Amino acid sequence: MLFKEIIGQQEVKGKLLSLVKDDRIPHALMLFGPEGTGKLPLAVAMAQYLSCEARGDEDACGVCASCVKFEKLIHPDLHFVVPVLKTGGMTASPVTDDYITIWRETLLSNMYITENQWYEAIGVENKQGVINVKESETVIRKMGFKPYESDYRMMIIWLPEKMNQPAANKLLKLIEEPPAGTLIILAADHTDSILPTILSRTQLLHVPPLPESMIRQGLASMVQTDPQLLEDAVSKANGNFSVALRTMRQDENELYHFELFTGMMRLCYGRKIIELSEWVDKVAGIGRERQKQFIDYALRLLRENFMLHIENGALNYMSRKEADFSVKFSPFIREDNIHDLVEAFTLAGNHIEANGNPRIIFMDLSIQVIRLLMQKVAGTA
Repeated sequence: MLFKEIIGQQEVKGKLLSLVKDDRIPHALMLFGPEGTGKLPLAVAMAQYLSCEARGDEDACGVCASCVKFEKLIHPDLHFVVPVLKTGGMTASPVTDDYITIWRETLLSNMYITENQWYEAIGVENKQGVINVKESETVIRKMGFKPYESDYRMMIIWLPEKMNQPAANKLLKLIEEPPAGTLIILAADHTDSILPTILSRTQLLHVPPLPESMIRQGLASMVQTDPQLLEDAVSKANGNFSVALRTMRQDENELYHFELFTGMMRLCYGRKIIELSEWVDKVAGIGRERQKQFIDYALRLLRENFMLHIENGALNYMSRKEADFSVKFSPFIREDNIHDLVEAFTLAGNHIEANGNPRIIFMDLSIQVIRLLMQKVAGTA
């Protein structure tokens, strides 16, 4: 991955290049920011730049033996840690190496991969991965060797917030006092879930959301499509290139969540309890990860409808299908119920995360939505 192939983030690229030029490369670097901003490709580009045999002032050469290996993610000094979990007939705790072939293939096909897309790739989209203590032991062992071809042994840890506490504690000493010629690059979406002791031992570099102009330019360079679809993707992205890509590719999950949300709202507004019970049964059977995705989607669409209701259309990030629905739905999402609606969906998401009974959770949520939507009608009468 070359820096020039990454969408936008010129300031971040400049800071990374300066670390190399000024010989101030930290032993542990934390790239953090929202999903879809390019943290993972930036980490790979930084590793490739350091290993390049003929790097220039602004980028790796892209053609030397080292760059050719990076193009396939098979450089012997490049290692990855990603959240994983048991699949198939596994009995022992899994580590990234158990999935390294599919990880390379998946990442090469989409450098802006999301956590859920990774779980789908390994066939466990209804579960949640973790970085376990066995993985930490593997990292310590690998980083103990001298570099083979590069000046550095490089470990890219994607989503370090998925480390459980034993794993994080195990890595503390390595991050604080790594062997010579070691570089650990962590790419995190949410630093609030990472141990403060790990954060304090890394150099932090924020990767901000992408501006619309950069997302538009990036999409146009990757795919040829209808201009309106491109603008829908840009509008909906809200700084997240992964969202833009999903929109461009007509992501089926997104459409599924839209149908679930609109179906729920129509049934709740009509107080159709029997049909709602059937809707709850359907959602209860889709798996915890997809349920969490639906909650996140619902929270986003509630926010967009509230902004539309207060006539701040400039702040809306919706596809055409969502916008068409919201023209009629937004009057029901207003100042006197938006806070309670958001709280209800957020609490439901927390209960799903805690392995609560999904049927009870979503039935309770539906009843609350009925009450809150009727509260609006009563207030209007």
